[in-house]
Amino acid sequence: MATATLPSIPRRSVHLRRITCEGFERDDGLFDIVGTLIDTKPFPLEMTEKSLEADQAIHHMTVCLTIDKERLIHDVVAQTVQGPHAVCGAITESYRRLIGQRIQPGFTMAVKRMFRGELGCTHMSELLPPMATTAFQMLWSGADDVTDADQPGRRNSPLGGCHALKLDGEIVRLHFPDQFRGGAQGTKPN
Repeated sequence: MATATLPSIPRRSVHLRRITCEGFERDDGLFDIVGTLIDTKPFPLEMTEKSLEADQAIHHMTVCLTIDKERLIHDVVAQTVQGPHAVCGAITESYRRLIGQRIQPGFTMAVKRMFRGELGCTHMSELLPPMATTAFQMLWSGADDVTDADQPGRRNSPLGGCHALKLDGEIVRLHFPDQFRGGAQGTKPN
């Protein structure tokens, strides 16, 4: 298998975007996902409303989603810690419109519709898709079942969600035999 290599042409850093997502289990049975986006440049920057030193945040946004085990959003706190314009933080309350939404297939498209253009902050909206995948990662603790009995077609686990974890694949056959959906060649082991 060929391995991808980074370009060997001399280059210099011109921008750094860091996105982090952290999941927390709360004592009240809910879960918090905190997403942070920070943009910096390795050189000083003159902007319309301020001057920034090298590596000082141009954008520093955070969003905290409080969800339950079914990925229903109970609360949202959005914050502009640092933005290029004084008015950047004025949009944060709009993200409370996510309360009552469920993180499930189609969530990213719903976010794009709800916060398109002037209705949202590009950077906060960009945080939401990786936060959604973090919700699945932090809530999945096993492959007990692949679908939600209450909502057929909705997965509770990552099995069947990517090439490596395809339901008729070798990983599922070996490690999750109860979920294996293969043919005769992949008979479930005893």
